[in-house]
Amino acid sequence: MGKETRRMLCQLLAVCLAAAAGLGILLSYMTNDFQKTMVEHDYGTAGYLVNHPDTNMAAAFTKDKTDSDMEAGKQVLRETGYHEDADPRLISAVAAYRKRTAAGFGGMLFSIFLAVFLTVWLYIRKQKEAIAKADTMITRFLWGDTSQRMDCEETGGWYSLFHRINELAATLSAQAEHEKQTRIFLQDMISDVSHQLKTPLAALKMYDEIMAQEGTDRETINRFCQKSLREIRRIEDVVYTLLKIARLDAGTVRMEMAEENMEMLLRDVTERFETQAAQEEKEIVLSGKPDACLYCDALWMSEALGNVVKNALEHTRRGGKVVIRWERAPLFTNIVVEDNGKGIHQEDIHNIFKRFYRSRFSQDTHGIGLGLPLAKSIVEAHQGTISVTSRVGQGSRFVLSFFHLTKE
Repeated sequence: MGKETRRMLCQLLAVCLAAAAGLGILLSYMTNDFQKTMVEHDYGTAGYLVNHPDTNMAAAFTKDKTDSDMEAGKQVLRETGYHEDADPRLISAVAAYRKRTAAGFGGMLFSIFLAVFLTVWLYIRKQKEAIAKADTMITRFLWGDTSQRMDCEETGGWYSLFHRINELAATLSAQAEHEKQTRIFLQDMISDVSHQLKTPLAALKMYDEIMAQEGTDRETINRFCQKSLREIRRIEDVVYTLLKIARLDAGTVRMEMAEENMEMLLRDVTERFETQAAQEEKEIVLSGKPDACLYCDALWMSEALGNVVKNALEHTRRGGKVVIRWERAPLFTNIVVEDNGKGIHQEDIHNIFKRFYRSRFSQDTHGIGLGLPLAKSIVEAHQGTISVTSRVGQGSRFVLSFFHLTKE
């Protein structure tokens, strides 16, 4: 039994004792009142018999009594020791009345207190069972069974607390699941990074050994220096892109949002690829209203759009075309990047935004599988969405949608 329960029972016992004392006082008052009433009645009866000796006995009890009758009866009965201040135990009728009333009060008080204590005991027992179940649930939850929940269908009292504990358990379960997914993600990330870095590092080691062996062959050294530089840049791309994604995932990036002219923004993006497009005889076409604006961080949005455009160029054949158009609606803004290249196979369409994902159909490209995932993270950081539709041999269509990100 807990300390609070013992305290409550002691308080109930104190209330019972106080009630018993109060009933004792009430019993004494009622006994004295009964004795006074009965003695005054007997005064009148005795006085009437003294003043009217020839009357019949029934009249002494039924007739109205005068003051002289009361005084005569009082004088006669007091001489025998019978008066209102006499000891109640000496008057059998008063003693019997006191006994009956005490028994009635006692029985009533006992019944009430028994009902109260029984109710309290049942309540405490029910609460104890509920707390025991809660303790078992919490123990199982701590042991790892995060599906445990308390029964809190009722309202008030402990059940409000149980409901809060259930909410806490749900929150902790969600956090535990999030941490589990984070650990899995980190394990996969480390595995993918190590795999991505293993190849260029192995190549650098091999190139270094070749250059050491060909120490006097300047042409060979220059050729493998170029190859080493290419692998170093590949490592830089992996590391820098991963850092950007990690910052976005961690929420540490503060977007410097402002109204940006979409035509100027996209021209800045496509200028990076003009030389590559010209060498590969590919055309980049911009289409949209020149006064349309997008509320965004220009630097990060250029990164996202650049990765999407780069992906479109890499998968477009020589002489192909990449069309970039934008359209502004009252509630959203769309940026569409469409090419007439090789297209995306159906088995890849749901995986292209996964980090380090490399399709078995695109081994001829030199990407690392981080460009589109980074673009997706940037778009989502702008509260937008990115989607893709594609048909093999006919090209792909990427749509970046930004809801409520334009200012009127």
